[in-house]
Amino acid sequence: MKKLKTYEQFKESLVIDLGVQNIRDLLESLTILQDALLQAIGAEEVDIFDSLKLREDDFKDKLDLEVLSDNVEFINSLSSIRLKKSPVQYSKDFQTFLSKPCKFMFIYDISNTHELQNPIYLIMQEWNAEGQSGGQWGGLKIYKVKFGESFYDALTFRVIVINDGGEEYTYETSNGNEWVIQHKDRVNDIYKEVLRKEELEQLLKNKNVTVSILGGSKMNQLS
Repeated sequence: MKKLKTYEQFKESLVIDLGVQNIRDLLESLTILQDALLQAIGAEEVDIFDSLKLREDDFKDKLDLEVLSDNVEFINSLSSIRLKKSPVQYSKDFQTFLSKPCKFMFIYDISNTHELQNPIYLIMQEWNAEGQSGGQWGGLKIYKVKFGESFYDALTFRVIVINDGGEEYTYETSNGNEWVIQHKDRVNDIYKEVLRKEELEQLLKNKNVTVSILGGSKMNQLS
């Protein structure tokens, strides 16, 4: 599994509806839907043919990420409007909290020299487990994104704030088993630099403790 990076401020966090009473409920509340992930990066669905200036007759039967990734006509068409693509990536290759697997590709300005910086579009397909065949990739969708550089943070990390008698302690996790404090000057005997899942569960049993999953401009809380 890939762990891309740590960070000090979770800028594009997600709103999750909490009905949490124990660590299992908290972990379930950390699970996000694809819609919530897209909301976190300010994604707006657009038409792929219009946005990327593709001839519909040439590409309507090629709308799969693996097909497009290796298609010379697609690559040349992007280049003609000063765009370029990233490789296809799979959520299964990361530690994520997505409820369904997905695969995705970013589209950048051709002058962009940093692979994680300022993508213009996100192209995504979600795995559909229903059906007699055991599942298949759903239809391709393309989104114009406002905060694309925050995609990997929203995909791989969750952040909570523990409020204990007015004192706040911010922790992040990439797997739900280890929670790392974000301000090391707040470390003490109870709020350690790293909390194991079992230690966090003990904190949740304290009636004076509330836990908030950060969510944009507001937070949902657990008492």
